[in-house]
Parts: sequence; C-alpha cells; structure tokens
Amino acid sequence: MPTVLGLNCFHANASAALVRDGAVVAAVEEERFNRIKHAAGFPIEAVRWCLRQGGVDLREVDAIAVGAKPIDHVQEEILQILSGRPNYSRQIQKRMDAVAKFRDVRALLARELGLARDALPRLEEVPHHQAHVASAYLASGFDRAALLSVDGFGDFCSTLLGRGADGDVEVLEVVRFPHSLGILYTMVTQFLGFSKWGDEGKVMGLAALGQPVYVDRLRQVVKLVPGGLFELDPSYFTHPVYGLDMIWEDRVPHIDDTFSERMIEVFGPPRHRYAPFTVRDKDLAASAQALLEEALVHVGRRLKALVPDATRLCYAGGVALNCVANVALRRAGLFEEVFVPPAPTDAGTAVGAALAVCRKIAPAGPRPRLLSAQLGPSYAAAEIERALEGSGLFYVRSPRIHEEVAELLAQGRVVGWFRGRAEFGPRALGGRSILADPRRPEMREIMNARVKFREPYRPFAASILAERQVEWFDVDWPSPFMSFAAPVRADKRREIPAVVHQDGSCRFQSVAREANPDLHQLVSAFAERTGVPMILNTSFNENEPIVCTPEEAIDCFSSTKIDALALEDFLIKR
Repeated sequence: MPTVLGLNCFHANASAALVRDGAVVAAVEEERFNRIKHAAGFPIEAVRWCLRQGGVDLREVDAIAVGAKPIDHVQEEILQILSGRPNYSRQIQKRMDAVAKFRDVRALLARELGLARDALPRLEEVPHHQAHVASAYLASGFDRAALLSVDGFGDFCSTLLGRGADGDVEVLEVVRFPHSLGILYTMVTQFLGFSKWGDEGKVMGLAALGQPVYVDRLRQVVKLVPGGLFELDPSYFTHPVYGLDMIWEDRVPHIDDTFSERMIEVFGPPRHRYAPFTVRDKDLAASAQALLEEALVHVGRRLKALVPDATRLCYAGGVALNCVANVALRRAGLFEEVFVPPAPTDAGTAVGAALAVCRKIAPAGPRPRLLSAQLGPSYAAAEIERALEGSGLFYVRSPRIHEEVAELLAQGRVVGWFRGRAEFGPRALGGRSILADPRRPEMREIMNARVKFREPYRPFAASILAERQVEWFDVDWPSPFMSFAAPVRADKRREIPAVVHQDGSCRFQSVAREANPDLHQLVSAFAERTGVPMILNTSFNENEPIVCTPEEAIDCFSSTKIDALALEDFLIKR
C-alpha cells in the first residue's frame, strides 16, 4: 500500500497532497494557512498538515513527488533565451537556479521538519503537464480516455495531448514556448486592467456584457493550424523576447504585463485598472472568450484525431478553470464525457504527481474515482466551541441545522456555511461557502456590495440537486466541481435571477447525495420550502483565501454583512 507525498512548490498555488494506495487522503493549498492568495514558494504548512492528516512521518512515505521536471527542456529553453532575449546571462542563471531548487527539495524538507536528509524518501519529478493530466485521469475512474492539459507554461510547455490506457499516460503531442492559449488569455486580461494573479476569471465574467466583434482581429494574434494545433504571433507579446518570469516576492505571485506595443497599436490604449469599462473593453473580453472557445475546440479535434476511439476526455491545466469554454468543448460532440478535477490549476499538480508516482510504485493498484473535493482540514466540535467562546458571539447548538439554515435562506438571509473538510481547489462546494436565495433579484447586488466587496457585474454560482438538474439547465452532464457554466432553461431564468448571468448562463454544481450528503440535505430542505432545488453558493471569503479555520470564518462573518453563520452544528445569528 504505497504512500506518496505530492508537492507543487516554487510556483503560484503552492500545495501538498498525500496519496495512499491510489486514493487522495489529503490535499490543501499553502494559501489556506499563510492567508496569501495564490501563495507561491514552498508549501511547508500544507506538508505538515497532510502528514498529520495521514498519520504518517515523512520518513515512512514511499516517495516525494514534485509536479515539475525543469531539467527536461532546459537545453531548449537556454537556446530560446540565446536566440532573442536581452540580458541572456541573467535569464540562463534564473533557469539553472530553478532546476537547483527542485534538486534541493529533500534538504529543504529535512531542515523544516528537523529530520536527517538521508532518512527521507526519494524524490520523483513528474513533468508539469503530465502531473496535470494525471490529476484528472487517475482521479476520473476511467480506464481509457483522451488527455488534455492547457495552461500558461510549465516546464517550457503550454499544452499536452495524450492518451490514458489502463492507468498509464502516453504523451502524443505538446506545444512549447512561446505559444500558449493560457498566455493569450492572460495577456488580454492584463490589457483590460486586471493585473493580479488569477484575474482571468474576471474577464470570463465581463465577456457576457460584450459582443465578440474583435474575433477576426484576434485571429491575427493566434493562428489555428489546419490539422494541427496553434501558434501565437510573437509581435503582440513581450515574452518571446524578454521571457516570462513569475515574481513571488513575499509569496505573492505576479507576472509583468505581457502585451507589446503592437497590441496597443491594433486595439488602442490598455484600460487603467480603476477606469470604467468601455464598450471596447467589454467587446474585447467577449472576443477573447469566443476565440479561446474556438481554439479549445480546435485542439480537441486534433486530440480526437490522435485518439479516435476515445469517448472520454480528462482535462486539466489553468485554462480548465474557464467553465464557459468547458461547455463549448463538451458541446463540440468530440467526447461523451469530460472530467475536470476540482483543482485543475497548478495546485492540482501536487495530486497528479502523487497519483502518478503511486501508480509507478504499484501498477496494479486501485484507481478510485474522486467524488468529493473536501480533502482539506476539518475541526472538531470542541475546537469550534472554543473559537466561539473566544469571539464573544451568542450561539446555539442546533440538532436541526439543515432545516434552520434552509429557513433562513428562504427568508432572504445570507448564511456562512462551514461544515466538514475544506475544499481543495478554488471553488466553494459546500465545505466553506456563503449561501443565499437565488430567487431574489437583489441578492446579487447585496452579495457583491455588502459581502464579497467586488465588481458588480460578476456572477454567482448555484448548487443544485443532481437529480433535478435537467429541469433547470440545458445540459444533462454532471458538474460536481463547478467546472461548467451552462445555459439556464429559458422558462426558468426568471425564477432564479440572482444566479443567471447576462448571457443566460450559470456556473453550477451538481450535488449528488452519495458524493455530498451534507450539502444535498441542505439544498433538499430549501427545495421543500421554496420549490427551487438550488441555492446560490459562493466562496467563504472576502478578497482573501477561502476561510480554513473556525476563527477565520468568525472574522469574515464579523467583518461583512453575512446574516448568520453555521459552524458545524453551531448557529450564530445577528
């Protein structure tokens, strides 16, 4: 029964995971502990928690797996640097430093945990995109599948097309630097004034407000190769010349603007981050979104040509967070099923690397399907009660917490929901959520202005009973990890205005009783009172990482206009 510790380190969304006999025992991002959004660097607190959760000493695990193998393409990268980048000696030194960091992971762990380096298990490096596809394929429960990873860059690559068969991953084609759909979308995100790491989701939301009138112009920026993949026009970007360096000073990840003067010549001046949105901005967002969808379907067709007998697709990488594009890929008719893991971002490479190495150690071992994203910390009743006593808040312990919260939601109250283990990945899926009534048109403004303190146009997701999904959504496939934003049926949109975006879509979570019995019970109780089998569900945070501890939940409750807070069976009302 092999046990493997997986790491995503020295990069944004640093994380750790523990896999035992093919099953994910624990997985968590470092940001949940140090409270730095998308925290980069080394995930030492995540490592400590995963080992505690698994009840093991690091010396007892069979291997340490890292979701990167920078040495694989370092020669190609150095040649690229020499061919066109200024200050090439500095760039080459940075690449060699990156390689050295991964070689020193065992020493770093030994120092932080007070152990002898030679007593630690061996280090296994899994190439970045292979870790991405492993995080999807080896958690999907599928025997055979087409495999796809699309992101910015990792190990000098941006895209991987592969085949999964009987638990083995075969790489078929890759796209290397400087070509990247992830960087294309990031470049437009930065051009539109969104400069923080992870802001691409804001452009996806903004796209619904515009028209894709610039698609033809953007097709000059990225060329879809007939019968092949894609190529960027380097003149619109800075990274082919100056490189693409992620800075993570004080663990806060950042990438400098990647758009060039050519982009400004064609599309006009970039939006200042505090300027109001113009028609140009909205239309450019809509055009970038439309082109991304077109490009993903194009890549999907190439993958289908390489794996013609595949009926299932396992898809990961940062671009897989674009739940609107995921629907376009699914609706292209190339694959009957599409599985996206709960953390398709670089955080998920910790899981993927651990699963891949576990598979390597025990090729005949089990490969159970991942049904729940609740893989992070949980807290006992005594710990929660101590936090509540220290807060000075009045609370009660309710034996009917689901019914009481459902009643509060039906009355128009906003409720913080903190139950069970924290989710792994960026989506709140019923462990650390803020919940509200989707029937109330004013709820979107209330949530954006008084609770989340964010841009007023941004939409909210819904958690719906899986058995009633087809009554409300125009798709019949499940979305257990909120991976898809699908059209709401036209005759139902007026009933749930708080979660319907301007284009008539809604990002949704299918809540199955067997996978998430706790949230299923709550949504069922709400449906009994209202006839609507869904609730508005957003992450339990306010411009910070999703809350992890009871104390953080209490702080967020106290600093926002949340009306009530459910901490396991404890209930606090204002």
